[in-house]
Amino acid sequence: MQERTIQAFLDARAQRPRWPGIPADLSPATLDEAYALQQALHLRLGAQGIPRLGYKVGSTSPAGQHLFGLDEPVYAGIFADGRAPSLAAALAQGLAQPSLECEIALILRTDLDGADPDLTAARIADAVGSCHIACEIIDNRYGDPRAVGVPGLIVDDFFHAGFVIGARNPGWRDQDLTRVEAVIEIDGVRTTGNAGDVLSAGASLRWLARKLASVGARLHAGDIVLTGAIAGPVRIAPPVRAVALRIAGFAPLALPG
Repeated sequence: MQERTIQAFLDARAQRPRWPGIPADLSPATLDEAYALQQALHLRLGAQGIPRLGYKVGSTSPAGQHLFGLDEPVYAGIFADGRAPSLAAALAQGLAQPSLECEIALILRTDLDGADPDLTAARIADAVGSCHIACEIIDNRYGDPRAVGVPGLIVDDFFHAGFVIGARNPGWRDQDLTRVEAVIEIDGVRTTGNAGDVLSAGASLRWLARKLASVGARLHAGDIVLTGAIAGPVRIAPPVRAVALRIAGFAPLALPG
């Protein structure tokens, strides 16, 4: 049964941005089952030459969790075929109903084992090699996501369609990343958010490390972690004239760039 389910989700991934559906008898019923299938799917993608570059953390706000009936965030994979060098390239791919999220990306310089009982804020920060502004492109290709169900969405990497990482922020260790403001501006229309209203970047990384440890996995040096939306998701209907994502203290991401 697991092999058939993995193949069904692989086939569905290959048909993006269309969602062909998953047979009801193959759909996972629980979050534990979903994460086990997700991990197996990631291994299969890696064997096919599509390596996972790291993870995204989603639903980091109470409102986002309530929307999906969750009591904690979710995690999903991010992949080499979804990393774009610019917003223009990211938005040029085939997308169904895309939205943008403005967030902080952390790139690890050392492994991070969530089973470590001494996973302090200082230990978390020491594992980070660089800090960047990032744009995650999420895509509702499902029509009604409730029909897919949260476990199915997790196996399919929870709306993830692509991402862009901005320039390194050399001064991030001197910033209070728990209170920064983020802005998404699309053709002059602004959406803002504050990190104080979501799980902070450091807390998100700690949550992810702990959650991965619970399934026998860990974060590795070089992994990219998209720590969750500070502003967004904001629907976008390409083509657009101008897009800008900003977080105080970071160089912006912009289109045209």
